[in-house]
Amino acid sequence: MSNSVDTSTSKSYMDFSGLGELRGKAQQNQDKALKESAQQFEGLFIQMMMKSMREANAPMKDEDNQSQAMETFEGMFDKEVSLQMSKRGAMGVGAFMERAVKQQTSAPPSTEALLKARGKAIPLNPKQEAMPLPTAADLAKGILMDKPARIKTLQEFKMPFSGGAK
Repeated sequence: MSNSVDTSTSKSYMDFSGLGELRGKAQQNQDKALKESAQQFEGLFIQMMMKSMREANAPMKDEDNQSQAMETFEGMFDKEVSLQMSKRGAMGVGAFMERAVKQQTSAPPSTEALLKARGKAIPLNPKQEAMPLPTAADLAKGILMDKPARIKTLQEFKMPFSGGAK
């Protein structure tokens, strides 16, 4: 069968020996330890999600079949399912966490490298042409008008709006 279940025991951060082994791996091979930590984080995330789903479904459970043993079994089952899902990278949370940590720990690229990757740089303050100021002669004859505008009377101003009535 192609969907075989991984039965190898995975050390968890929850037990002290597993945490010690993870710290030892981190000193020897950081990438492998990062991958395992991200995988364990994904497993914990999935387990918490499944626990929340079970709690949300509690009002719909049959009260006759409830027992402490059943809740213990469901908790163990959820832990195992979440462990297997995290080993397969089912949700991608572990891979995302691994990429994010690697990106933060890597040295940031230089400004020159970023500009070369972008291509042609855009100037921050492009050269602008100066706008000419009007002279006194321009102000005397009117800036935008070729001939001086005649000021209308109030009656002439109202005429287009009143439909021609005075």
